[in-house]
Formats: sequence, C-alpha cells, structure tokens
Amino acid sequence: MDYLQQAFGGLDPQTDQDAAVKFALNVILMDGRLHELSCLLIDGHDIGGVEGEPGWMIERRDTGSLGELPYYSDWPANARFHVRVEPTAFELASPDMFMTSHDFCHYVGRAMDAYLSEKPAETEMAKLIVSQLKASASV
Repeated sequence: MDYLQQAFGGLDPQTDQDAAVKFALNVILMDGRLHELSCLLIDGHDIGGVEGEPGWMIERRDTGSLGELPYYSDWPANARFHVRVEPTAFELASPDMFMTSHDFCHYVGRAMDAYLSEKPAETEMAKLIVSQLKASASV
C-alpha cells in the first residue's frame, strides 16, 4: 500500500521541497515499521534514527546535553529531525532536509491519518503514535 496520495496528495520528486520526508514516511508505513517511528518520537530514546532501502534515513536530535554533541554542529539551531534520501538511490530535487519537531510531527500526523484509514484494524501502535503527537503538541 502506497500512502503518498492519501497522506500528502502525491509526490512530485522533482519539485516537492518536502519530498524526502514524504518518501521516508511512506516507506516506514509500507514496511509496517510503526514501532520504530514511535521510538523516533521519544526524546532521548535509544532509537535516535531509522533508515532503510533505497538509501533513506530519519534522525532525531535530542534536547538537552545530548542535542549539543559535536555531531550536531552542522544542524540548524532549531532542527530536531534530519531526513535524507541518498541521491544515487532515488533522485529528488530536495534529498536532504532539517525540520523542527512541530513540522516533523505534522507530517507524521498526516501519514498516520492515511495509515489508519487504510488499516483500521491495526490501530494499537498507530493510536500510540497519534497520542505521542498530541502530547508533543501540548508541550
């Protein structure tokens, strides 16, 4: 099941500035990797990144001292998530993007709406993710 159309109105790889996050979230949902997505939403969780084929990854930058490690020195100050699709694996106009937590959660919310409308019986982990999104919105 491809969630791109329902969640995001499709994907135009050559013009969408947010193509990388749409692509990566679609693959996560298609592969049923909701547990990893849920962990990615938890600040400080041991799973701080998710990756897969063909050559994509999403990383989380934690708050506090963990977010100040030298690894993050090239990240924009307000960026909490980094999404990258390897250009040699899948050609996108914008294969690399940094996002605030709010923006990332917005995309995850849209993806989860599409997922739940297609797979209403698989709700336990999806509902957990939706509740995590609501909790992060109230912070």
